[in-house]
Amino acid sequence: MLMSIFLAKVIGWYCVIVGLFVLFRQREMLTIMSDVLNQRALLFFIALVTLILGLLMVISHNIWVMAWPVIITIIAWIVLIGGIIRLLITPALAYKIGNWWLKRPHYLTIAALIYIILGLYLLLKGYMFVIW
Repeated sequence: MLMSIFLAKVIGWYCVIVGLFVLFRQREMLTIMSDVLNQRALLFFIALVTLILGLLMVISHNIWVMAWPVIITIIAWIVLIGGIIRLLITPALAYKIGNWWLKRPHYLTIAALIYIILGLYLLLKGYMFVIW
C-alpha cells in the first residue's frame, strides 16, 4: 500500500502540473510538440525514457484490485505500452500522429482537463490515506 500512496502522489502531481501547463499555455505546448516531431533523436530518447518509466512502474506496482490502486496499475501499463509503441513506430507515423494532435488543439484542452481531474483524484487518495 505504501507504493500505491507514493505513486498516487507522484503521478497525481505530474498530471496536475502538466495538465495546468497544457491548459494555460496551449500555444507553447503546440510549438513544443511541433519542434519535437522534427527531432528523430529526441523522439527515440522520449521512447526510451517512457519505456524505462513504464517498466519501473509495472514491476513495482502491478496490483489488480477492485479499488483505487488499480488506476495506478492501468497508468503503468499504458506508459509501458506507450514506450514500446514509440520504439516500434516509424518516424513518419510518429509525425502523422503528432500532426493529428496539432490540427486539433481542442483535444489538448480535453486531455488537459482529464489529466487535472485524474491528478486531483490521485492526490486525494495519496494524501487522505494516513498511516499511524
